[in-house]
Amino acid sequence: MKLIACGDSWCWGAELVDPAIDPVPIMNLPGGGFERQSVPENIKYRLENRYINQFAKRANIHDIVDLSLPSQSNDAIFRKLVAWLADNEYLGDKDTSDLIVSIGWTSPERTEHYYKEQFGDSNYAPYGPWSLDQDFTGQLGEAEGKKLNQFYNLFFDLFGDAKGFVTKYIHTVFLTQMLLKSLNIKYVMHQAFYHHHEQMLREWDDEVYRNKNLVMLNELSTMWNLIDNDRFIDKSSTAHKVMIEKGNLEDSFIVFHPSALGHKIWGQYMFDFCKEKNIL
Repeated sequence: MKLIACGDSWCWGAELVDPAIDPVPIMNLPGGGFERQSVPENIKYRLENRYINQFAKRANIHDIVDLSLPSQSNDAIFRKLVAWLADNEYLGDKDTSDLIVSIGWTSPERTEHYYKEQFGDSNYAPYGPWSLDQDFTGQLGEAEGKKLNQFYNLFFDLFGDAKGFVTKYIHTVFLTQMLLKSLNIKYVMHQAFYHHHEQMLREWDDEVYRNKNLVMLNELSTMWNLIDNDRFIDKSSTAHKVMIEKGNLEDSFIVFHPSALGHKIWGQYMFDFCKEKNIL
């Protein structure tokens, strides 16, 4: 069986580094310390401990297609999944019985914009709350970098209303479900977390976020109720919440991402859900 892993930095395994060589959280290092993730020992540690590999190990799956990436939006998660399915001819009549897709949806306010030139490894520039304080002049040059900084702040002020990003979020989840069901692809989804703007992870409260932002009326409520409860792990909860409940806040997280313990908790939780719902 082939496992297609979709998600953001939580699925990718950001901040997971071998404590034997990096005992200090890398996000506390100057510049975020992400260059430490490319150390071979840390790559090995990340791939062994992140939840998608923990899940695969329990499910006896050895073939993982990793579509996850830090900072990805739900737009990007959907776009990359569809592109992979198309590139591998699964959008036609090709047999999909050997596939299982895991999607860890990220916080709904994230999005992406197609940039006129190369941006990282593609033309898509990710946007999230961190973008408001990010300096793009080093990446794009003085003039273009300042333009992007100004754009993101204007975008947040003018288009950052919850009704807009929640509508897109529900549509994305609903369309993804329709696509996977139409192709007879096994899948499991979950909400990784809700990002509270200008708050550290240890201050996040899912209920506060949901009550403030996830207001679903009319067609949104109908679509949300049609999301399959046997394929979406507890729509009223998050992986973030489960990691706290089954571990604890201090041990299950590093700075903004799950620790090895948090990943282990969620990998087991996903596996148990899939076995109970006969997905595997």
